[in-house]
Amino acid sequence: MTKFEAFTKAFEPSQAEAKLRNYWNINNFYKSSRNPDKKPYTIVMPPPNVTGDLTMGHMMFTLQDILIRWHRAKGYEACWIPGTDHASIATEAKVTKMLADQGISKKEIGREKFLEHAWEWKEKYGGRIEDYLKTLGISCDWSRNTFTMDEKYSASVTKGIVKLFKDGLIYKSHRLVNWCPVSQSVISDEEVNPEERNGSLWHLRYPIEGSSNEYIIVATTRPETLFGDLAVAVHPSDDRYSHLIGKNVFVPICNRKIPVIADYFVEKEFGTGIVKITPAHDMNDFEVGKRHKLGLLNIFHPDARLNENAPESYQGLDRFVARKKLVSELEERGLVEKIQPHKLVVGISERGNVPIEYYLSEQWYIKMEKLADMTLDATRSGRLKLIPAHQEKTWEHWLTNIQDWCISRQLWWGHRLPMYTCDQCNHVHCEEKAPIKCDKCGHNKLTQDPDALDTWASSWLWPFGVHNWANPSEQEKLDLEYYYPTNVIVTGADIIFFWIARMVMAGEYFTGETPFKHCYFTPIVRDSRGRKMSKSLGNSPDVAGIMAKYGTDAMRFSLVNQIVTGQDIYWSDECCELGKTFANKIWNATRFLTMNAEKFNVDPSKISFDDLKSRSDDAIMGWITSEFFDVVRKVHDNISRYEFSQYSSSMYEFIWMTYCDWFVELLKPRLADENNKKLAKETLTLAFQIFDGILRIMHPIMPFITEEIWQQLNPSHQGKTIGFEKLPESSSNMIDENSIHHMREVQAVVIAVRAIRGKFNIHPATELTVYLKDSQSRFGNLTPQMEALAKAKFNFATEQKGFCAPSLVNGSELFVSLEGLVDRQAEKERLLKKIEKVTNTILGVEKRLSNKEFTNGAPAHILEGAKKQLTENQKELEMLQESLKLL
Repeated sequence: MTKFEAFTKAFEPSQAEAKLRNYWNINNFYKSSRNPDKKPYTIVMPPPNVTGDLTMGHMMFTLQDILIRWHRAKGYEACWIPGTDHASIATEAKVTKMLADQGISKKEIGREKFLEHAWEWKEKYGGRIEDYLKTLGISCDWSRNTFTMDEKYSASVTKGIVKLFKDGLIYKSHRLVNWCPVSQSVISDEEVNPEERNGSLWHLRYPIEGSSNEYIIVATTRPETLFGDLAVAVHPSDDRYSHLIGKNVFVPICNRKIPVIADYFVEKEFGTGIVKITPAHDMNDFEVGKRHKLGLLNIFHPDARLNENAPESYQGLDRFVARKKLVSELEERGLVEKIQPHKLVVGISERGNVPIEYYLSEQWYIKMEKLADMTLDATRSGRLKLIPAHQEKTWEHWLTNIQDWCISRQLWWGHRLPMYTCDQCNHVHCEEKAPIKCDKCGHNKLTQDPDALDTWASSWLWPFGVHNWANPSEQEKLDLEYYYPTNVIVTGADIIFFWIARMVMAGEYFTGETPFKHCYFTPIVRDSRGRKMSKSLGNSPDVAGIMAKYGTDAMRFSLVNQIVTGQDIYWSDECCELGKTFANKIWNATRFLTMNAEKFNVDPSKISFDDLKSRSDDAIMGWITSEFFDVVRKVHDNISRYEFSQYSSSMYEFIWMTYCDWFVELLKPRLADENNKKLAKETLTLAFQIFDGILRIMHPIMPFITEEIWQQLNPSHQGKTIGFEKLPESSSNMIDENSIHHMREVQAVVIAVRAIRGKFNIHPATELTVYLKDSQSRFGNLTPQMEALAKAKFNFATEQKGFCAPSLVNGSELFVSLEGLVDRQAEKERLLKKIEKVTNTILGVEKRLSNKEFTNGAPAHILEGAKKQLTENQKELEMLQESLKLL
């Protein structure tokens, strides 16, 4: 039998966590296998970058763990598949820097040698994020752990690209792209961080053809790009410049002639109302150039140095060095009208940490229209539900205005494009294996495209790629049929397009099924000042330090308790105090129960929630059982709706208040009653049964403390886990609404008496005399318990006697005798102030109710509320005045 001494005075999370993580792993509790007798419940983990450190974003994996643990305990075959993403640009940047620090040039050693270093780096550092996640206690099937560049997964990526190419959905095109001059690669919009900076607006003079001293004034934030100008533009309705349309001007310094064009894109109010058009280096200018057939003129090398299309003295200069030189030369020639300070938003490369360039480049693209239509149909038909629902508006807008997807990256670390070009006739092949000869001309030498795939173009296969979709064995085919589609994906809304929408596209196109039924978007975690957590701001907390200080369960509970669907979280580490004190409350409740178990020779290891029966014959046991099943009903509903904070707060309220503050207090007199030890033992047994149910329900949120207590209470359960114990289910026949009602009536009265005791600073041990203008039958047979909890003698349906403090409880008047306990004069002054306050409130409500605009226009429930408030205030005033008379 469990000994009370087994439970230390306070829960020590660090010791329990290390022990239990090892225990869970050794026993492979979370390894999932197909089970024809169980429905599957599957989640694929959004794969964190292999370069990653533990962040607040990773803490959101707690939500997936809750869902997996919950459904596992409900009898599903729960399978949570973990993995990591190769993060091509981020990893390549880290490896390149590591080599540079050693004096090694990436370009000099070449692709193959660089990839050897990259794999060595991955093996050395790639396991860190997995170790971090395991500290969270997450219940993944680590035997299914997948890396996006594993051989099997890579084969699936290649198979997908080949199918799209052969279906005519992949093509190559020259376009403007987001370009990082550091990595010298295309980057996605997600890898560009907008940053407001202080800049300048340069007003430059462009000489007009055929005039010796006439100029137009062009305003620009990037003077160095003028070497790529192919036109200047004005608004068609701008009368100031209509006479110039069709004429030519000269680009300063290089004296190249360009036309003046009219385009509605120009904002008449910006700068001078005349803008330079540089189609190869600005997205808007690119579109203007297409409309006016201006062509393209690229002036940059891939590293953002000026190329041969700039004047000779500028060639090879860095863009910002060239800017400084150019402005100086323009000033010397009198071609600068003025320079104004100007705030502007600059796109910063996330990895290169430099301003991006819009750069003309030939890249591979996927046609998106057909894929987008499939994805829209998934939500419109109900096959996929987005939570919160307001994300559907964003979803619809993006998918109905979608652009083709640039999938090539000028990187070496990643999935190399399976495109092979014939060296003889330039015919392009796309194959899963390198072709031996050209299909078109028969030449036997083909060159593979050097580019790698955009990371998202590999991870969009994730929900089915983890099952070796390309070349599955018979067992893997069965796994795919059993575990796919998955049930839910849990992730941040910031990647709704980059990943979520594209996973739906891939699932619909490659498998004919929506890859998950629900998509739950987690809230954004902000600091106490409302700023989004980020490494660059330095406001992201030390997650490992938080867990070490407060305990992982405390952090998990405190985080979950703040997650309200559709609302951001404002985090401070002190939030974890809530979870820490709650964990200790649960621990102390265990100590109380085990201490009394020894006294009454009750063996907790032989007590199970599964044996709990309805006890309508006993007011206290019937009430606590009803309250428990009522909260069980609530939390099942909460989980089904992804209402995580409601789940945690409902259990917090039940455990702390209902079970510990009320039930345990009601249990104590029974345990102290020497004349009815049988009833005491029965009630203590029921207390353990419900506590077992509490541990099962709390396990998904707080796995460590619940497992530790369950193991301590059941020493024979070695090799087992509470995570497989049947989850308590809602049962209406176990809920007696009358018993809940009667006890809540009792609680309201006790709270009112305690409030008066506290208000007048009356010692807790002092027995009070209470007059209650109500029938004793209202409280069922709970009057003795009410008197014990309130430490008072109650007189029912009786007028107050002597000097009393009033209260209004459940519509009934309650008076606590203060004779000999309180200073009459001080109480008289307090009552007069209270009467004045209540009187003013009544006057205010009466004024509202006498206003016809209010009574005619207010909603019915508002009007009824005002009337109810007036009635209650009037009754309270009468009671206060009656108390004053007694003084």
